[in-house]
Amino acid sequence: MSAADHPAPPAAQQRWRLEWDFGSAEVQALGGMLGPLHFRLDAERDLQVMHVAPWAGTTESLALPGLLRRMRGEWPCVPFGRTDLPADLPPGWTTFAADDHWSHGYGANHRWTCTHADATSVRMAIDYPEESPVSRIERCISVVPGAPALDITLTIRPRRSTMLPAGLHPTFRLPQPDGRVRLALGRHNGIFSYPSRSAGAASNLLPDTRSDRLDAMTGSAGPVDMSGLPLAHDSEELLQVRALAGDGAMPPFRLHYLDYDMQVGMWWNTADFPDLMLWLSNRGRPEFPWHSRHVALGAEPVNSIFDLGRVARPPADHALADRRGIDLRAGQEWTTRYRIAAWRGALPDGLAPGY
Repeated sequence: MSAADHPAPPAAQQRWRLEWDFGSAEVQALGGMLGPLHFRLDAERDLQVMHVAPWAGTTESLALPGLLRRMRGEWPCVPFGRTDLPADLPPGWTTFAADDHWSHGYGANHRWTCTHADATSVRMAIDYPEESPVSRIERCISVVPGAPALDITLTIRPRRSTMLPAGLHPTFRLPQPDGRVRLALGRHNGIFSYPSRSAGAASNLLPDTRSDRLDAMTGSAGPVDMSGLPLAHDSEELLQVRALAGDGAMPPFRLHYLDYDMQVGMWWNTADFPDLMLWLSNRGRPEFPWHSRHVALGAEPVNSIFDLGRVARPPADHALADRRGIDLRAGQEWTTRYRIAAWRGALPDGLAPGY
């Protein structure tokens, strides 16, 4: 193990804070993760929208991989996906070994260096190991002046040309009670369930199926409504929404926090990440550190086949077989942009970034 695999002394637990009229946010060195994130709509309404793992900061968390140790909010995954292989993939899938053991990428498991920080923006970077096709990734998180919104950029500097599964990993808070957060999606070409059953977790969906609507997913015992969150029943689900796009200025993905009369939406460049992977963790994992207490929604723009692109490939006739990753060219930096914002009532003019 390298020194980076072990917890750092307190002096190295660096965090940076953003503060503006419409909110506040924290960014940490480990994983370059954003969260908590508070959006402030008025004097009475201040909602923390980003998930923070319930074990973060506890003694038991110190033995966890970097990705899980202080898991929170939002971070980039370069490359995107798991490094272990499900045992029950359908016939016709090709399997292979991942090129390293860092789940969701080296950057998600190690500490980033801050290159600039003030009250309105944080810039960070992390250098990848010499054997990686990626040399360096950088990101900038900036407040949007005059709005409850953050703009984020991700830049990848490739060491050599490669096709790389990649994605973003925003993870949103789902406050109780059940059903009081409404999930809405833009136009899409189908919602696909995970091709295997998650080991050790409770899934209520039939694997490897296509559904047209979020409120009528193909379940093991009939249709499952996944539009009202958290779900009343324990569940752990992974879905991929193909070719997701916004309707007009509306974002491709949004959550309506009914008890706060607040909507939170996310825009991104769908040419870079054409699909959205939804990870609903709804008290469905009994093992450590989850302990059937973990409730969150990952809304992850991806160019990948679920989180399997590093270890498996579907048959050529699979609807997601063309999701191979982003095309990186040696010596050419690759940059994408996205925005997370909040509002109440109708979407305000000018809030959509126009990606």
